This record gives sequence, C-alpha cells and structure tokens, in this order.
Amino acid sequence: MAEPETHPKTHRDPSPARGGRRGWIVWTASGIALCVALSMMAYTLPLPILDGYLRDRIVDQVSSQVSCPGGAGVRTEVTVGGGPLVPQAVRQRLSEIRLSVPDATLNGVPHASFTATMRDVTQPSGGTHVASMDAAITVGFDHLPTPEGAPQRTYQRADDGGLSVGLVIPPSSSGGVRAKLFMTMRLRGDTAQSVPERLEIFGRSIPADQVRDLAGGVRNQQLPPLPDGVAYRSIVPRDDGVHIEIGGVSTTALNTLPTQVGDRTVSYSVSNGLLGINTSAIGLPLTILTEPVLGGGTLTLVPRRVRLLGADHEPDAAIAKLVLGQIDQEALKRELPVLPDGVSYRSASVDVRGIKVVIGGVTTRPFSVLKQPAGAPTVFGAERGLLTATTTRTPEDGTPVVLYGRPVIKGSTLDISPDQIEMFGVRFPAVNVLAEVAPQEMTSALQKLPPGLTYAGVEVLPDGLRIRLTGQDVTLQRGSLTGNVC
Repeated sequence: MAEPETHPKTHRDPSPARGGRRGWIVWTASGIALCVALSMMAYTLPLPILDGYLRDRIVDQVSSQVSCPGGAGVRTEVTVGGGPLVPQAVRQRLSEIRLSVPDATLNGVPHASFTATMRDVTQPSGGTHVASMDAAITVGFDHLPTPEGAPQRTYQRADDGGLSVGLVIPPSSSGGVRAKLFMTMRLRGDTAQSVPERLEIFGRSIPADQVRDLAGGVRNQQLPPLPDGVAYRSIVPRDDGVHIEIGGVSTTALNTLPTQVGDRTVSYSVSNGLLGINTSAIGLPLTILTEPVLGGGTLTLVPRRVRLLGADHEPDAAIAKLVLGQIDQEALKRELPVLPDGVSYRSASVDVRGIKVVIGGVTTRPFSVLKQPAGAPTVFGAERGLLTATTTRTPEDGTPVVLYGRPVIKGSTLDISPDQIEMFGVRFPAVNVLAEVAPQEMTSALQKLPPGLTYAGVEVLPDGLRIRLTGQDVTLQRGSLTGNVC
C-alpha cells in the first residue's frame, strides 16, 4: 500500500514496472510460507485425506503379505497405530500394526483365527522386519483335530480351567481293565445277598455307591429250601469258600403222621417223652410207647414199652414180643432228607407238638456255585470276611473315558496328555489307568515359526484353545503369518 500523500504538490505516482516486481516477491514469499506450513502440519497433525490414502496403501500392502500369490484370498483386518502416518511413511518405518485374520486354515486346522501386534515394522528387501511382536492362534473346540485312526474326540473346558477330552477307547485297547469288587454277604430268609461295598480299580479303592453302574446292585442267590423250623443263620466268605451256618428244630406234628402202619389203623399220643402208637392186636387195644432215635439219616421209632390191659410191659416180655411181632418194624423207620455236608441231625425228641429233630452245622460251598454275573467272567474269592469278585472287562462297544489335563507346548509340539482319567464316573491318576489301557496319541505338531518367533504358551478358553506366540527381531516372509511361506 502507498504511503499517504503529505505534500500533494510534490507527490509522484510510482512507476508501473517497479510496482509489479514488488507484488511478485510478496506472492512468492507467501506461497513458500504456505508450503512450509502445510508440510509442518502434515508432519505433525493427521490430515484426513492424506492419512486415509496412506492407510489404505499400508492396509493393502500388509494384507497382501498374508496370502501367497495365486492362492485363495484370506480376509484380513489391519489397523495401523502409532500416530500420524505421514511421518511414519517418510521414515519408512511403521510404529505399530495390528493384524487380525478371523478365519483361516492354520497348520491344517480350518476356521482358526490369528491376531498379531507388530511393533517397529520395516520392509527391507526379502520380507517384512518386525522389531517385536506378540501373536495368538485361536482354534475352537469343534475344529481341533483327531489323529488319524484314533477315536473321535470331544473337547471342553474343565471346571478347574484345564482341558477335558472325551472319547471311547476301543475294545482292542481297553481289554485289560481289571476291577475287583468287595461285597458283604448277608442272609434274607432263603436268599443269600452280596452287597457291594467298594471297588478297586486302577490302584484306587472307591465306595460302591459312587460307581453304581460299574459295581451293580445287590446280587441275590436262592439257597435250597430247609424244613420248617430250620433256618440259615449266617454266611461268611473265607479262603476255601462260603461258610453257611444252618440250625433249628424240625417238628413233625402228630396229626401229620401216617394213620396207617402196614395194615393197621393207628393214632398217636405222648406219654413221659415217648411217642405212643395206639392200635390193636390179638383183638385187644394197646399202645406201643416208642422213642425217636437218629441213625445214619434215618429216624427210627424204637419200642420201649407195650401198654396192654392197663399195664406196661418191657419189649423183651413175652406178651410184648407177641404184640411187636405183629408190627412191621420197617414201618417204624423214616428216611430223613439229606443235609448239606457239615450239617447233621443232632437229636430227636417228642412232645405234644410232635416229633422234634434238632439240626445244626456249618456247610462250606465252593465259590464256583456262586452265580456268574452277566458280562465278563468273574473270579470269586474272599478277603477279610468280604466276598471279592474280580473281572477283566472287555466292553463290546468300547469304554467311554474323559481325559483331564493342562495343555502345554514343548518346542513346537502341543501336548494335551492327561494327568487324570475319568472312567465309570470316577477320576483316576492317569499313570494307573495307562498301565492297563493302551495310551492314545495326545500330541500335535505345530507349524514351524520364522527365526526369532517362538511359542509362548497355551490357554484354555471357554470354547477353544489360544496358542500365544512372541518374538523379537523377526523377519516375516510372505504368507508366513498364517503358516505358509511363498
């Protein structure tokens, strides 16, 4: 702007040439200042248009590193951090890149996800260099692999935060499962009952009520019937078999005795501990007083006196001999039921209720008479007063088991070997089970990692496994982030 004219008379207009040169200088200086200001702003402040352009270029470039050329594209999510992008682009060094591949096939496992945070990223010739990075591979339980030829598996997160693996061990691998059941024996009338107490399996003793499906319920075995008044009193298993005590008094009521002895009609009475057989002989009523005597499994009514015409006569008296000579002596004998070994007829007597025979003793039955349960053959024995039943099980449909453990990574191998194995609803130390059951393959090889990147551990999530990786000074080739190097 021209200075105000203070001396109008002496004021002269500036020349046109001189005014043009001054305007160019002003506009040039203003343009340089604006460019410098814009450059400073771009270096220090994020400009939406330029940042967006650079971000798109970086995202495309990083995404292209995930898949090999010509392969199927892998959906990749890339986030660039670390502040304004222009300074990072000028330095050709990105402060932070967060990468997410939500659905990819990793190490042959489909539908796995991969996430990584890479810091101080550059792209020298031959790959992408990362100063440090942390990454994770997550695989859902539904997509964890089952080794070829192994039983199908189901995976879950255990209550303690570890991993549980359910499978069915085939009969060829579980044929040696040996179990010993301890039972108390008791009597219920004519029935012998074996009541499960505990089960020994894989070196552990378990109360039977915890393994009802395996131990089964009360086993019943019918015993031979006994005469009225005689009962089974006790039953105890011992080394040589099952010892059964039998005792009681068998009574034959008078009104059940035969009313015909030979060709004579008879009735009965009791007198001073003797059984009177009332009949007639030589046309006179008489009573033969007899004493029941045991011998060789036979009960014999031995005449002690003959009562005739109100007088008692000894058996060797002439009149008594005459009477007894008309009685068939074999008709006074009765064969008794055969008793088990060890049990005998002890004594016989008579009272108003009938002929009483005392029976008592202990019979020993071999374990072979015990009824075999359905399923595996059982060997019976005895220990400390309890009946034992030992079986070696070979289930036709295999044995369902659940393996419990905490997965670990050893080198580049994922190991999910169990420390506990649940069978029949009970957990056992894995070493005890594997001593009798063929072990299953419980390791998986993991993908090879670039130098500088290592597996840092594995954790069990509610719905899968997360394998963590970490590394420093890592050079990534194209495709190596998802396990494929082009």
